[in-house]
Amino acid sequence: MSAPGKHCPIGVFDSGVGGLTVVRALMERLPLESIVYFGDTARVPYGVKSVATIEQYSAQIVDLLRRRGVKMLIVACNTMAAVALSTVRARAAGLPAIDVIEAGARAAIAGARRGRIGVIGTPTTINSNAYARRIHALDSGARVYSQACPLFVPLVEEGWLDHPVTRLTAQEYLRPVLAENVDSLVLGCTHYPLLKPLLRDVVGEGVRLIDSALTTAELAAANLQETGLAATGEEPVSYRYIVTDVPLRFQTIGERFLGRSLGEVERVDW
Repeated sequence: MSAPGKHCPIGVFDSGVGGLTVVRALMERLPLESIVYFGDTARVPYGVKSVATIEQYSAQIVDLLRRRGVKMLIVACNTMAAVALSTVRARAAGLPAIDVIEAGARAAIAGARRGRIGVIGTPTTINSNAYARRIHALDSGARVYSQACPLFVPLVEEGWLDHPVTRLTAQEYLRPVLAENVDSLVLGCTHYPLLKPLLRDVVGEGVRLIDSALTTAELAAANLQETGLAATGEEPVSYRYIVTDVPLRFQTIGERFLGRSLGEVERVDW
């Protein structure tokens, strides 16, 4: 394959629909960039699968996106970032590869006044300890308090973004984290940015919310500038969406995540 140029798209991938919050942030932060999004909707969720299986799936996705001519890979799935990042980088064949956990960890360290950081995520992400390891690699003195929030993903996909049930669930999940007097809270799942207004009410103004979608877009922007791959606006911008299952549910939920129409969604078979 020839080396990608500035005009090539960014490749963003996730196990399902959640990574569209990263795409939304990229659209806003990098309006000149084209994007190819891949959601493995036929095999979601990844969180219940073995590390070997997740590594195999990740390698397949990277190979597909490289064939589509992307210039950068963004791992928008916290589960893949937690357990398969080395596989992604090995298959990337020199393409820049960034992930939501690295972006979130960097932003958490930068924003933690007292070094007390809360992390919320799915059980798989929290049990992997990936955020704590990345944060401690950046600042060995940081204190990390993690909390799994398994009900948040189904509540978001149901559209219950400001429902009393969601609010009570958030209060229950966050009580032990807030008891540690954290000054930053990492939203360690790409579904969670949709809950930001509700979470802001629950945690109060004294806790900084670290949005993994926004921090990933910032890291991507910096990387594109450093590598000389930032688009110049000479080519028309395009957004493409690829899934592995019937795209109807993806379109319905995805437009809520993206805040705009997706248009045509392509389905691929392995």
